[in-house]
Amino acid sequence: MRRSVALGATLSLPHKVLALEAEKINVSKEALERVAAVFAEHPIVDFHTHIGIWQNMGLDKPNSPIPPVSEDKLASNITEYLDAGVNCIYLDTISDIARTRIGQPGNKDRDFEGDEAWDDYQRQYELMLKFLKQLPMSPVTEADSLVQINARGELGVILSTEGGHMLELDPTRLQVLRTQGLQRLQPIHYVASTLGDSQTDPPRYGGLSALGRQVLEQASDMGMLLDMAHASQAVVEQTIELTDRPLALSHTMVKYNSPRFGDYRNTRSRWISPEHARLIADTGGVVGTFPIQAPYGVSYLDEFVEALQVMIDTVGIDHVAWSTDLGEPVRPAFLQDYRQFPKVCAKLIDNGMSDGDLAKFAGGNALRVQREARA
Repeated sequence: MRRSVALGATLSLPHKVLALEAEKINVSKEALERVAAVFAEHPIVDFHTHIGIWQNMGLDKPNSPIPPVSEDKLASNITEYLDAGVNCIYLDTISDIARTRIGQPGNKDRDFEGDEAWDDYQRQYELMLKFLKQLPMSPVTEADSLVQINARGELGVILSTEGGHMLELDPTRLQVLRTQGLQRLQPIHYVASTLGDSQTDPPRYGGLSALGRQVLEQASDMGMLLDMAHASQAVVEQTIELTDRPLALSHTMVKYNSPRFGDYRNTRSRWISPEHARLIADTGGVVGTFPIQAPYGVSYLDEFVEALQVMIDTVGIDHVAWSTDLGEPVRPAFLQDYRQFPKVCAKLIDNGMSDGDLAKFAGGNALRVQREARA
């Protein structure tokens, strides 16, 4: 039986539209039936999500422009996932959230001092443990455990971290993260890192630093999936030299010129070039496609469908996954509620995606690349 979803005394009021008026998604009955069959037979996985920005909870002075999600809304979001038929999500700490100031030099208000980044990671890890205890979620420790978790009416979670700032003074702490159950490491985020270069800031190291090479090589040897999101193309190229395991890039899109929606090549700093995407695919890896609002992503479903098809055409369906990367203010019009995701998938079916390809995109590729990283 599914565990209670409420963290607070009461569940939140029905979901409010916080960003754009919800987009009505018109799809065929046949497509919805096919999606239901795929969801019933295959695991459905969100390759990168914040379930709302919970990582700010407990900070004395939250520094993110996106405020922390309430406990009730967090519980409501988990219910939405379960109602949508999602089986598993990646649950990330954000290593630099206490210092992030996007747009300032280094995207920070100041440098971390002493063990500050490590202490903040521990704060977020304790929040993870709280959620796992009180919400209908359990960590996925190996492939077979997801089936058991879902049979209990719970959402499987794969623990990971967005950013590696907690390791910059002491890379031996990587073993602590692995012992705590983290299975994916994304070394680079917004705040300038001593591990390597971000894709959105001027390069400082020409890719990875010596410390970054050490950390990523050790993480790969431990069986952690390396996530190249936010990292420069040079970081990807140098990471490929360090490991023979597949890489992830959990949330982005490919830059291209859309005759219908406009030229995304110079207006989407978080998107990547086709060459960049193919580097990930050539390792056997997976690129996650995110639907967050412009100017980071796209605001409407037809835009997302087109951009997703460009990614599939660029790297092949075996190397593409679904991710949301959603904090509440950046939800697009077509995903104001996670329960809209089956209709999003039905739209893909109506646009020609096969059932088998949907199974790969919606979860199969994500679990494959995680399994191969552990091998």
